[in-house]
Amino acid sequence: MHYRCLCGSSTPGCFGWKRGIKENALGRSRGGFSTKVPALVDTQGRPLHVELTPGQQHDCTVAKEIVAAHAQGKALIADTAYDSDEIIAQVRAQQMKPVICAHPRRNKKPRLDRKKYRKRYRVEVFFHDIKRFRAVATRFEKRAIHYLSVVQLVAALLWLPPRDAVLS
Repeated sequence: MHYRCLCGSSTPGCFGWKRGIKENALGRSRGGFSTKVPALVDTQGRPLHVELTPGQQHDCTVAKEIVAAHAQGKALIADTAYDSDEIIAQVRAQQMKPVICAHPRRNKKPRLDRKKYRKRYRVEVFFHDIKRFRAVATRFEKRAIHYLSVVQLVAALLWLPPRDAVLS
């Protein structure tokens, strides 16, 4: 047993440690501490998977796990941040068509299916919808697990039909 447990009141030491930047998905960026919310969304703008990462972490670091576990359908539509050879190979291995706008520094740019890429706005609409909730937009929660639960609760609300459709 640790000696601090026996000697009365003192600081808790390492027992129940809750603090930390990495554990709470906080990352340094230009504006200060921030958190990114990578999400996988279906064609109606409803979330299939939501995750938290520190603000300075690049988007494609968690994309491989999200695509492998949750992506389904005929195509995967993503923005320039997800333009990496590994992600494109993984999407093709799952028999999906990658519809990803090429990064400006890519030497050989693949052809972009503009008709399918137009549907990417639904991802932005999803982020707009969750940020209408003040607790998500400003991150009142200190702990990452609590903030993720707030984001998941709001994401679950987006799966419900609109109130007007229910009343009519």
